[in-house]
Amino acid sequence: MQALSLKALNSKYLIEAQRNEPYFAIVKLWQSVAATVDGELHQFQKGELVFIRPGCQVDFLNAEEGDGYIFLFTASFYERSKEDSALLNSILFFGSHPVAVIDDPMHDEQSFHQLIERLENASQQGEVIFSLMAHHFLEALLLEGYHGLNASIYMEKQEKQLDLSLVNNFSVLVHKYYREYTSVQFYAEQLHVTPRKLTECCLAVTGKSAKTLITDVLVRQALRYIRHTNLSIAQISYEMGFNDESNFRNFVKKRTGNIPRAYREN
Repeated sequence: MQALSLKALNSKYLIEAQRNEPYFAIVKLWQSVAATVDGELHQFQKGELVFIRPGCQVDFLNAEEGDGYIFLFTASFYERSKEDSALLNSILFFGSHPVAVIDDPMHDEQSFHQLIERLENASQQGEVIFSLMAHHFLEALLLEGYHGLNASIYMEKQEKQLDLSLVNNFSVLVHKYYREYTSVQFYAEQLHVTPRKLTECCLAVTGKSAKTLITDVLVRQALRYIRHTNLSIAQISYEMGFNDESNFRNFVKKRTGNIPRAYREN
């Protein structure tokens, strides 16, 4: 295991270091720094803990301006149990992206530097002592990253569930009040959110804006009346909440391309 200061880092060294066995990399930052990972640009922020998949080509673009450490280690160095293997082969390094990032407010800079000093002192006490301390140090970082990443995934899932629930409730309200109310503002007030929030949720869940979903309900209900009732077009326009028949005809034609009577005749 190697602990390298970003300010003294030579990116070419990172490439050469992986020739024999791919390195897992963990980066701890106290200042923002830009880097490419397999050619993809990343802007890592102050306070973040970054986990980089082994085998990736990493190039820090402004490492001399950054402040932090990169920890390099191999699987053969870290793996000593089934639990170690499970942690290394988790979403930390082998998720959908080669880079995983969590916000790490737990370690202040002074305390972290003290841990690095202990590692350096341990290296002078012999390989066995250093290996034990380095393993414990890496395990702490990995566990913090693993739980932090899972927590963020959980929160993301919770937010998606809340968005879906909001959109479902919105749909119920639209089907109930479409004759009287067609503004996003009305439905947002009923759901105790802003119109912007309602629209964002609708876009995230359905790919359509809140206004478009309201219009879709109006069109479906209008065509249902036209096709499956004997009401006149004038009566249907009244049932749909339009002021006059001409407005209703124009609405249907604009949204469907045909006038109401064409649907009824077909």
